[in-house]
Amino acid sequence: MAKNKVEILMVFVTVPGLKDGSRISKGVLNSRLAACVTIIPGVRSMYWWEGKIARANEAMLVVKTTRNQYRRLERKIMELHPYEVPEIIAIPLVAGSPQYIEWVKREVVN
Repeated sequence: MAKNKVEILMVFVTVPGLKDGSRISKGVLNSRLAACVTIIPGVRSMYWWEGKIARANEAMLVVKTTRNQYRRLERKIMELHPYEVPEIIAIPLVAGSPQYIEWVKREVVN
């Protein structure tokens, strides 16, 4: 990776619903840890919890940030999230429109 290249991450976070999703989104945006958070309502999750399969109606946050800010973003989400073990996973963005990439880099305070 080039020395001055900023890597963009897409961070996925499940939340109990739109109210928590909005609150967490505002928290990370106000902290300038993300350029954008997309809230997707109506996701259905199934997962192992305490030895059995659990189900939950949730919302999904898709957070656009930089690799440099990931740890701070993760800490902020953990601070605001109501779950004992929240899903916070990141994948690198391998391609995107140059204008969008530049916008994300401008809006996230590194």
